[in-house]
Amino acid sequence: MKKSRLLIAVLAMLVAASGYAQDSYREAVKEYLAVTSQEALNDYWNMMDSVLKADNTFWFESGNVDLNQLTERYFKEGVMDYMTDFLCAKIKELGVTEAGLREYMSLMSTPEGQTYNEHMAQWVEAIKRDTTALNSLSNLDSLKIMAGEYPDPIQVKAGIDPGYVDKYNKVMGADMAKYMQDLFDQYFNFFTMMFGGMSDEMSDEMKDAMSDEMKDMQKRFDGMKNWMTANIPTIALNNAYGIFTEDDLDFVAKTQTLDTRKLIGLLPMNPGEMMSMGQGIMKKYIEWMEDHGAVVKEEMKDFLQDF
Repeated sequence: MKKSRLLIAVLAMLVAASGYAQDSYREAVKEYLAVTSQEALNDYWNMMDSVLKADNTFWFESGNVDLNQLTERYFKEGVMDYMTDFLCAKIKELGVTEAGLREYMSLMSTPEGQTYNEHMAQWVEAIKRDTTALNSLSNLDSLKIMAGEYPDPIQVKAGIDPGYVDKYNKVMGADMAKYMQDLFDQYFNFFTMMFGGMSDEMSDEMKDAMSDEMKDMQKRFDGMKNWMTANIPTIALNNAYGIFTEDDLDFVAKTQTLDTRKLIGLLPMNPGEMMSMGQGIMKKYIEWMEDHGAVVKEEMKDFLQDF
């Protein structure tokens, strides 16, 4: 009897320890996302918050609750929890340990890390400005790119120290090229996924017409992707000079010895993962609103159930 009790006690301790380890890893992922992705998450929250606030009376009865306030709270509180749960398994699958996450965050909390983070935000904004300008190419230029007639490649700015270029390329150049390639691949996966989801509802004539349209879109997309992928590393370098110091580049080199370097493998997500993430965020949104007193309109219940 004593042996049985001892076994039960040991089992309970193991289960409790396992739960603690999982929670501890999850908290590390959540903290890592807050350190590395807060600005991107804020942009996403603000975009979705505005969209859903405009439409929440379409889904819900007003009742005695403030729908806009609840929506805002969800995108400040609920989405981070959902993203943490969604990414935990993927991050662990890539072989990133809790110790690796915490070591990275410890480095980021140093004065060098905080300076690097500030410079990273400035750099990203500078790249956005340049790539937005590129995306505004005239229709004629876009058609030329689609046909394989690319503009002249962007050149490294005059006056950039060759030693800086070498150092930048060693620690950041390859990662930037891979990141942009993966991002473009994921972008087109989204359109493929959306078209695949709609095609079941289309007539054969519509499918044929849309298929031609999709082929044209893919040609244009591939042309833009190839040109942008080839040139964005140079755009990134041109903008890094004057923002990133050599101390920043030394700091990046330190982070590349950590587990977290494997996280570049988080992109691209396949269409199924993207759809699953989007559906999960919306499902949690509906649940959040109901849990806090909002009432789904009767005529929307079947639609939301199917969704």
